[in-house]
Amino acid sequence: MTMTLIMDEVEKHIDERPGAQLAVVRKAKGYTVEYIANKLHLRISLVDALEADNYEKMPSAVFVQGYLRAYAKLVDLNPEPLLATYKRNYMTERQHEKAALWQSRRDTNSAERAIRWLTTVFGLAVLIAVAIWWHKSSDNQNLFAITTKTALEEKNAMDHAQLDIRLTDLSKMRSLLSSENQYSSIEPPENQYSSVESASE
Repeated sequence: MTMTLIMDEVEKHIDERPGAQLAVVRKAKGYTVEYIANKLHLRISLVDALEADNYEKMPSAVFVQGYLRAYAKLVDLNPEPLLATYKRNYMTERQHEKAALWQSRRDTNSAERAIRWLTTVFGLAVLIAVAIWWHKSSDNQNLFAITTKTALEEKNAMDHAQLDIRLTDLSKMRSLLSSENQYSSIEPPENQYSSVESASE
């Protein structure tokens, strides 16, 4: 008799919260949360969330409907009115939450795309800067090598010219020395005349 009254009470308030109605029936039957969790092969925290109509912490709506159906059958309650209440009161909320979540994910994805794009542009700019620097550096090395080679060639040319000048100076000195030797072996003209005069006397 008491069970019939409880069932009538549940039927009257079935439009409110399906999980709470299941909790009322469970308590009337004397079942514990652990008993329900063991029979349905669920975690106790999941059964608690189901009875508290806290569907945000639960998996997708398909699973929630399966849990409600199994729980209702376990406590000998018709699951269809509970499922209808769940669909009417909670599925639209979950759909709005999913839509909001999808929108936030889409916003997050667009932000991530923007960050990736900026990172790519920055990376390309760095690569281009490094390539330009390397190219200029190699040009500078080539210019340095050319400048060094030119400087060495000019130094060699100058050294060669100085050597030519020295050789020319030496040959001039030799010719001067040889011409002095020639003049020293020939007496000066005055002496020749004096010797000629003395011979004629």
